[in-house]
Amino acid sequence: MNLPNKLTILRTILVPVFIVMYLTSWIDGNQYYAAGIFVIASLTDFFDGYLARKYNLVTNFGKFLDPLADKMLVNSALLCMLVVPDNPLPFWVVLIIIMRDFIINGFRLVASDNNTVIAADYWGKVKTTVQMIMVIVVILNFDNIVMDVIEQILIYASVILTVVSLLDCLYKNRHVLSDKNNNIKLNEKIVNKYAENHMTIATAESCTGGMVASSIVEIPGASDVLKQSLITYCNDAKMKLLGVNEDVIKAYTEVSGQVAIEMAEGVCAWAGSDVGISVTGIAGPGGGSEEFPVGLVYIGVSYKGEAKAYKYIFKGSRNDIRKEACNKALSHALELFDVKE
Repeated sequence: MNLPNKLTILRTILVPVFIVMYLTSWIDGNQYYAAGIFVIASLTDFFDGYLARKYNLVTNFGKFLDPLADKMLVNSALLCMLVVPDNPLPFWVVLIIIMRDFIINGFRLVASDNNTVIAADYWGKVKTTVQMIMVIVVILNFDNIVMDVIEQILIYASVILTVVSLLDCLYKNRHVLSDKNNNIKLNEKIVNKYAENHMTIATAESCTGGMVASSIVEIPGASDVLKQSLITYCNDAKMKLLGVNEDVIKAYTEVSGQVAIEMAEGVCAWAGSDVGISVTGIAGPGGGSEEFPVGLVYIGVSYKGEAKAYKYIFKGSRNDIRKEACNKALSHALELFDVKE
């Protein structure tokens, strides 16, 4: 078990310790001990995420437990405050914060079913930070006018940021709910759309190792759509099978927009398909650098004699990065119908 996961487990263990300490009134200064425990738990939240991203230590276990531990910590503190005498936190504030979590979790489930990932954004991070500071100040509950004002400012700021982050998330990802074919996955949409328009597609994949083509093949009727597919993992394969120029690889490296474009054009010409999709990137966990970090992926799209490359930096484990790259490649293959004549 890696260090980020150990920190997450520590945060989970600290939750009941915090609850007992905060609600144990017979210990002098119990609120100070409880606040200290909450601060330590909050710091583990920062460090486990930082270490996991920096050293590519993201695991399925961590993805499951980390957000769960966060919600256990904050929501447990909020609920405990409701039963503590002279607590300045109104019930409706706790209700809004907890309801926001329920709404976002449900929204993420719908998005996940549609192969859409809703990542934490700026407003969400600011909201969490302000909430944690608010919880610490309310736990300490200093009895003076200045701190009373600060408490009220933090409480209302937490509510405002909770609502703003919710609305911002829903608006930015509104397509998840507005898409009339929301229950149809990307690969199914591609097979249906390409078949309807009598179009074919071919793929050239490096870091995804055939995931894009395999995803399309999962759908009945794929034989009418997917013409051919190549897994060109090494540079020799890219040059020999796809005609990627060696000088281009030397100048820009194999993980570049220029190579992604030549791969897409090459597989399109090789297969005689209407559309060519390519993927080249660094899935990790090794092989990255400051200039070319793990998770860097270029997706090339060739259509009607024109080609374009899209750059992404995905986070997570090796399989997470490959899946994200696959989903983005499928999305770009589908986007052609938004601009097609």
